[in-house]
Amino acid sequence: MASIVAAGALSHSPIINFPPPAEAAEAIARYRGIAKRLGDHIRGARPDVLIVIGQDHFRTLFYDLMPPFVIATGRVETWGDWNTVKGVLNGMPELGRYLHRSLLASEFDVACSYDLQVDHGVTQPLQLLDWPLSIPVVPVLINTAAPPMPTPHRCYRFGKALGAAVASFPTSLRVALVGSGGISHSPPSGNVQSQDPAEAAMVHKLIHGRATVADDEASREERLVSAVREGKFSGSVRPQWDRMILDRLAHGEAEALARSLDEASIDRDGGYGGHEVRTWLAVAGACEGRAIEVLGYEPIEWLITGMGAIRAA
Repeated sequence: MASIVAAGALSHSPIINFPPPAEAAEAIARYRGIAKRLGDHIRGARPDVLIVIGQDHFRTLFYDLMPPFVIATGRVETWGDWNTVKGVLNGMPELGRYLHRSLLASEFDVACSYDLQVDHGVTQPLQLLDWPLSIPVVPVLINTAAPPMPTPHRCYRFGKALGAAVASFPTSLRVALVGSGGISHSPPSGNVQSQDPAEAAMVHKLIHGRATVADDEASREERLVSAVREGKFSGSVRPQWDRMILDRLAHGEAEALARSLDEASIDRDGGYGGHEVRTWLAVAGACEGRAIEVLGYEPIEWLITGMGAIRAA
């Protein structure tokens, strides 16, 4: 039977792969050290495969069809956005297909993809963890960007069902699990239900943007970096909220935390990007009963994100 031999979660920020200003360099170096500790822990457990619970940032999934959960059950290719790895990942379709069937049997409405393209929500953790690309990766995506999203508590229970599915896999397999996202941040966002004529092009992109993702990527990245340099995301990081999340996870209160959060409270206290905490809650659900250790936290304004990491014992 399979077992989860190592698990954790960590923040990502696309801008971490761009040269930082001098005042941010030391904090970024500390965060990279935190992520390396998690990577050392996971690799040290000698896993046969890594499940990455991440998300899509309107590169593969759009409002023409927006599932709450997706599992890779076949080929996995990366977008290579934000200077992350580009190409076809070594996957494990047989595990993805088994997890998909098991989660459906557990009454979770999970989409499957036999040809999934993933962005930095999956690939940046591979960089930060120094993951050997020879070891297979199975991406699992949670919708954390396109309201209405699965509730935080449903994501916790999804993780719990995922952990049970891994444990029931009929082949001996050492599985590592990592969640990617957040913590607090407020990236650019748009309302697909906007009736404002000035936002019509934005609404169209949210629904039909798949066809132009590759053509738009360079300008999309340039706009965000320029906005960060101009200080347009000042206040995006919410250290008080981040530390509350980390403290409650470390005190074994993951399910109670998940029950206490909703879209409105996350928007208010953690910023629009704080919804990515759903991936951390899913990891906590999969590791229910295990102690969670906070490896570190850095509120880095240049990265417009609260950068932290946890591991499950």
